[in-house]
Amino acid sequence: MIRKCFLLAVGILLTGIMVKAQVVRGKIVDASQVPVEAVTVVMQTIDSTFIDAVITDTEGNFTLKQNPDKYRLICQHLLFRTQIRECSGPDAGIITMQEQDYALAEIVIKGERPQVKVENGALVYDMTALAEKSTAGNVYESILHLPGVMEQNENISLAGAGDVTVILNGKPSSMTTEQLSNLLRNIPVSDVEKAEVMYNAPAKYRVRGAVINLVLKNMKSEDPFVRGEVGAGYSQAHYANGNGHANLSFVGKKLSVDILYSAGYNKSILNNDILSHHKIGDKIYDIEQYNKGERCNLTHNMRAAWDYHLSENSNLNVAYTSAITPDKKAVEKSSGNFSESLNSKAGDEQMHNVNMDYKSGFGLNAGLDYTYYAYPTTQDYTSRNESSVQRFLTDASQTINRWNAYVGQTHTLPDDWELNYGINFTFAKDKSLQVYRPQDGSDMSAMDTYTDLKEETYNFYGGVEKSFNEKVSFSLSVAGEYYKLMDYKKWALYPTMQLSYALSGNHIFQLGFSSDKTYPEYWTIQESVSYMNGYALLLGNPALRPSTDYTAELTYILKSKYMFNVYYSYIKDLFTQLAYQSPDKLALIYPAINYDYEENYGATITIPFSVGSFWNSQVTLDGSVFRDVCNSFHDISFDRTKFRGIAMMNNTFKLFTKPDIRLELNGMYMSSFIQGLYDISSVWNVDAGLKWTFADKKAELRLNANDLFDSYDLNSKVNYKGQNLIMNQRRDSRSLSVSFVYKFGGYKTKEHKSVDTSRFGF
Repeated sequence: MIRKCFLLAVGILLTGIMVKAQVVRGKIVDASQVPVEAVTVVMQTIDSTFIDAVITDTEGNFTLKQNPDKYRLICQHLLFRTQIRECSGPDAGIITMQEQDYALAEIVIKGERPQVKVENGALVYDMTALAEKSTAGNVYESILHLPGVMEQNENISLAGAGDVTVILNGKPSSMTTEQLSNLLRNIPVSDVEKAEVMYNAPAKYRVRGAVINLVLKNMKSEDPFVRGEVGAGYSQAHYANGNGHANLSFVGKKLSVDILYSAGYNKSILNNDILSHHKIGDKIYDIEQYNKGERCNLTHNMRAAWDYHLSENSNLNVAYTSAITPDKKAVEKSSGNFSESLNSKAGDEQMHNVNMDYKSGFGLNAGLDYTYYAYPTTQDYTSRNESSVQRFLTDASQTINRWNAYVGQTHTLPDDWELNYGINFTFAKDKSLQVYRPQDGSDMSAMDTYTDLKEETYNFYGGVEKSFNEKVSFSLSVAGEYYKLMDYKKWALYPTMQLSYALSGNHIFQLGFSSDKTYPEYWTIQESVSYMNGYALLLGNPALRPSTDYTAELTYILKSKYMFNVYYSYIKDLFTQLAYQSPDKLALIYPAINYDYEENYGATITIPFSVGSFWNSQVTLDGSVFRDVCNSFHDISFDRTKFRGIAMMNNTFKLFTKPDIRLELNGMYMSSFIQGLYDISSVWNVDAGLKWTFADKKAELRLNANDLFDSYDLNSKVNYKGQNLIMNQRRDSRSLSVSFVYKFGGYKTKEHKSVDTSRFGF
């Protein structure tokens, strides 16, 4: 059945390739090769008879739905001189327009760029305009200034949608949180034309749920040149850390090549205190354990990419990416009235990825992606209490080979309908082991695990899009997925819908619905046991199920500036790890479990304002109600509800224009909330930054202070149906950092397709 569906889909795609639409395509740029938006392009016959007319998009591209043998193009724009070109064939090429000279004496025009626009169902933000109002020096920092976007536990999230996926130029970004952060921090804001925020991404993006699509600027040049960037940074938290990077890029008319290398040393602490009132039978044991952990690693990131433009709208990209962390170490010391333990873990982690991607000018996108990941580790564990000593060594490893192949096709139909469809196949093989070597004469062979997992995912999607007029746009797509992991097999459908209505330029409404499935990390679905200290241990769960979530949201945009959003989400089989006091022995276990469901509903308000040109600010308020339900958490069940409020304020002060010096001061407060049995404390933090740009904007010196008052610590309490404990977490979040970046040759970082390792590691 799967084979037949696969062959049928391939046949449909090949047919779509052969039925190439007879249209004329081209692009408008200025003298600096920057795309020009809103140019009127009129097509005439050679004897001046009108045929068709269109307006260029934000990329400067235009498509005329007629293709005569010979024709004349007239390109008009208020700020540029009119260009006339006679052409033949479907490729009109690149048309360069010269700026118009206007002499306006004693006239000053003041205006304000719109904060947000709606294009094809996406909320579109001008990243250059946002950067002008902040000290953001890279894309990652600039993303955090988008309305409703915040950073929680080093993850980028979107109010009302939870975790959000970042993609580049419409291509999925497959990477871990750490790799994503490193990549975005290496891309200057000047490289990004716009950010498209989609609460409900259409299936053609091959990702589901909330998405931020970063559209990068054109990277071609009529005159080939070489450019680059070097930079270094130093930060001081509890320990000193450092990083450096060097990038070199060749950009030509057809070919571009990128070489990147960066290295970063990171050493941090993560302390956790456990105060447990552990009940066994009728007796309660008061246990206190104070855990001090340190982690250190030096990571090397390397990348080489080759991008060849076959024609104006088609290109072939081949890239190799690697992340290598030799001698990765983690040490945790635990002391208290129950046990004294030392837990050391060391390993060599490496990831290698090769990606080939082809995009045609007639709507075809196809690619092949291969990832190799390996992480062998050795653990040295010793624990002592009043009656015994336990010591063992553990050899563990995880080796993953994953292939991903995809092909998709987009057609422009009559009356401006757009049809898209495609297939996406992923095969992964995970070979893992965990072998205990006791040093105290005990027998631990029953805890050894050897796993050979095979995972297959077949995804078929189809969708339509339509802009009925300047006021209404609509998209609907459905993804069908067949998932197989060993003996577990599951068919599922994931519909997505987006409807936008512009009552006027000052009143825009957007209604959306999406569905998605999230899979647990490979290590958590194995029958493994990992000791954290003499009292706490982690348990894997081979029966763990993927979670499915459904989200609906309604957004109102006032004056292209103020945003109001209401939302509802329902997550079936949400998986997580919750602490549980064993009723049989003095052990705090963290099993991987599925809730029955979690639901969340709430509202978000974003209000930007400015005071002259000196002070720019943005206030975001979010309030939501969480409900966590689980009827089979060991011998107890829970059904808990809690309100959570979030308030954020980002401020930028333009201290000087010459020299260009800006001060940023940001604050965040989050009220207490729940997670399963946990009652989690409120947190707040204040960050500050100072940026000096000089040397004709080629050099940048930044000073940052994060979590000034060392207040971002999440503390948890459990007091529910016999479970009674307190967990206080002390993070290494307060830091002072300084960084310097210098660009030569007008360097602009290229788009990098990232690698999905989010389910790797243990």
